[in-house]
Amino acid sequence: MEKGIRLMESKSNQDITKIEFVVKPQERTPKHYHKEFSESFLILSGKLEVGCNGKVYNLNVGDSITINALDVHYFHNVSKENCVLTVTVSPGNKNFERALLFSKNLSFDELCTADGTPKKFKDLALFVKLNNSFSTGILALAQPVLNFVADWNIRNGYLEKMLKKYQIE
Repeated sequence: MEKGIRLMESKSNQDITKIEFVVKPQERTPKHYHKEFSESFLILSGKLEVGCNGKVYNLNVGDSITINALDVHYFHNVSKENCVLTVTVSPGNKNFERALLFSKNLSFDELCTADGTPKKFKDLALFVKLNNSFSTGILALAQPVLNFVADWNIRNGYLEKMLKKYQIE
C-alpha cells in the first residue's frame, strides 16, 4: 500500500467510500463528529482504540465498529505497531476521500507531526474542512477560523495545487 493509503471504492463510482489506510503508532484524531455520513472501521492488522459517545473500544484484528453521523468519536493507535484498517463511509463522500488522501500524502512527506496532525495551519484547515469534521470542546472554538482559512486557500488555488501535486481527483 503506497504511502499508507489505498482508495478501494470511490463516491465517483459507488454509493460508499471505502479506504484502506495505516494508522501509525501514537497517531490520533481529536474528538469530532461528521454531519453527513457514518463511518465503519474494520481492523485488518494491529490494534486501535476508538472512543464513541463517551465509551472506549479496544479493537483488534477482525473487530469492527460503526460510528453514526453526529456521534462524537476519536481514534488512537495506542500500540507500538502500525494499525491497518478499512474505513467505509456511507453515503460516500468525495471530500472525505480527498481529505484522507491529502493527509496521508502530507504524512508520507513528513509534513505531519507524530500524532498525524498537519504541521502547516493551512493544511490542517483544509483537512478539517474536506473531512467534514466538527470539533468538540475547546477545539470547537477554532472551527470558524479553520473554515475561514480553508475557504481562503480554496479560493486562492492552494487546494487545487495540492490535489494536483498529490494526484488526487
